[in-house]
Amino acid sequence: MNEWFAVLNPLSFLAFLVLIGYVAEKTEYVAGLREKISKLVTHITLPALIVVSLSDQDIQEVPFLEVFTVVVSGVLAISSLLVINYFLGKLLGVPAERQLIHSFLGSFGNVIFLGYPFIFFLFGEKGLLYAILFSMVNELIVWTFGAYMLNRKSQIDPQGWGVKYLFNPNTIAFIIGLSMLFLGLRLPAIIHAPMAHLGSATIPLSMMFIGAILAGSSFVRAINSPSIWSVCLTKMVFMPIIFIVGFSLLFPLFPNMSIIVFSIIVLQIAMPSAVNLSVLADRYRADPEYAAQTIFVTTFVCAFTLPAMYFLCTNSIFYQIPFDATDTGTCLKYNVLKTMLVC
Repeated sequence: MNEWFAVLNPLSFLAFLVLIGYVAEKTEYVAGLREKISKLVTHITLPALIVVSLSDQDIQEVPFLEVFTVVVSGVLAISSLLVINYFLGKLLGVPAERQLIHSFLGSFGNVIFLGYPFIFFLFGEKGLLYAILFSMVNELIVWTFGAYMLNRKSQIDPQGWGVKYLFNPNTIAFIIGLSMLFLGLRLPAIIHAPMAHLGSATIPLSMMFIGAILAGSSFVRAINSPSIWSVCLTKMVFMPIIFIVGFSLLFPLFPNMSIIVFSIIVLQIAMPSAVNLSVLADRYRADPEYAAQTIFVTTFVCAFTLPAMYFLCTNSIFYQIPFDATDTGTCLKYNVLKTMLVC
């Protein structure tokens, strides 16, 4: 039941924030809530979060092979999902104006706010470091390729588009944070503290934004949308299972590789759609209502799929190969699970 608690604990918090945004918009308690949150997140809180989260990390002590495995797996999984969801969108008749955001929703996951606490609960600090590595790959693609495509799509006159549109507060923040990461630089305490608090407001504001959008949309239409369910299946079931099978077959070739690495990659791939995509969809005129509906449905569904993926990982990789005897916490989870399976 540990994996269920690890998922449901942050999900209950997300649901509460969505409800606040829903009620505030429905009752018109705050006029223009959507527009205000959208600008606040994309221009202030999200750039602060990006700089702080990147500059705080230290990947110097992680074995190169494990860093390489996480990075390559992340790039491969996200790239494959982008292609798969693009063609699935065409097949399912997704309108042209939402095709791009549909592909993004099916490729970029909530690997930070939901991914971090879930993985930390199951694997501890060692696991969290690998989760951070995967999230860096996710964010790198979002703020390079993703920002490029959203900016390009949002331009009224495509002839006038240029590389300058790639640079916005978020991409600039990502470049700064990535530079600080590789140069080993840290923000001074007097700057770090306020920026960290400012950045921490991004997720609550994003969830309230989703609630505000849902207040003006149909939940029935969302759960009856084949394209939204295709996102759930491809991102949260199909791709994670492919990686589980692949890692199970490849593990004997890398006997020195930590099996925790493989499982965390699978779980990060299986995360629901990234919450910030709803705000970005609004800023770049890419159907924010559809984005909010997809995020809502995938986040609800992950309460069932994430524990299932964890269970599959433990049966395909953990159950076949002994844990490191020095990893007491993970050994305990393994022994408890093995006892349950035998019974």
